[in-house]
Amino acid sequence: MFFITTRQPTKNTEPELNTNFVFDLENNASSRAFFCCRRIKKDVHEEIGSKQLLSAIKESKYRQVLLYIHGFSNLPEQVFENVQEFQSLCNKKKTGEVLVIPLIWPCDNDLGIVKDYWDDQKSADQSAFAFARMLQKFMEWRSSGDYNPQDDPCLK
Repeated sequence: MFFITTRQPTKNTEPELNTNFVFDLENNASSRAFFCCRRIKKDVHEEIGSKQLLSAIKESKYRQVLLYIHGFSNLPEQVFENVQEFQSLCNKKKTGEVLVIPLIWPCDNDLGIVKDYWDDQKSADQSAFAFARMLQKFMEWRSSGDYNPQDDPCLK
């Protein structure tokens, strides 16, 4: 499963891609950057970079992409479970139609719904800038003659 996140990893490998991307669950602050990754299995993720992610989406059998933005008090593994269920429902309706890609922002699961909501809200607000840059990067990639020549455009 592909995903995009603003949650910081435990180890920063910039400018190299992080082949062992581990979420820093103790840090609830949004990164200024976004990370394009692949979930290999539970608690095993690798950063693949935006160009590889976008190329994989373009080459996928799916006709459409749905960006799934979770609510507050959701840790990454909970998000992945929800996305797998949602992907299954989409496939059940029509196979190959919708590819669900989660956008994971930092939130926690504090005790007490009011406290949990407000600190997660701050993280969501901070993530907006990085996710906006991610969407801009997609638009630039989609308009690029190098990655999407007129004879082979991305129609997703």
